[in-house]
Amino acid sequence: MKLSELRPGMEGLDLDLELVSLGEPRDVETYTGVKHRLLEGVVRDAFGSMSLTVWNEKIAELDGVKPGNSMRLKGAFVTSYKGKLSVNVGRGSSVEKA
Repeated sequence: MKLSELRPGMEGLDLDLELVSLGEPRDVETYTGVKHRLLEGVVRDAFGSMSLTVWNEKIAELDGVKPGNSMRLKGAFVTSYKGKLSVNVGRGSSVEKA
């Protein structure tokens, strides 16, 4: 599936992407008071680019993945925040360096 075909609420996606950039992990708190650690970046395929959000313990799966590397996301899901789409790696997802 292409990044350009993704829509909010899609789940269980397997995507082959290139990592463009990666920020530093940060702590956030939801409106319900739940604390999470997340890492944001940008990924792309031949058809476009999109934000990447990696949650909590899944951040460790990015060890050794650097900008320019190809990677495979398994079980990813898509969210929209303030109108901006993001492909997410969370509890039921995984990241593999390709």
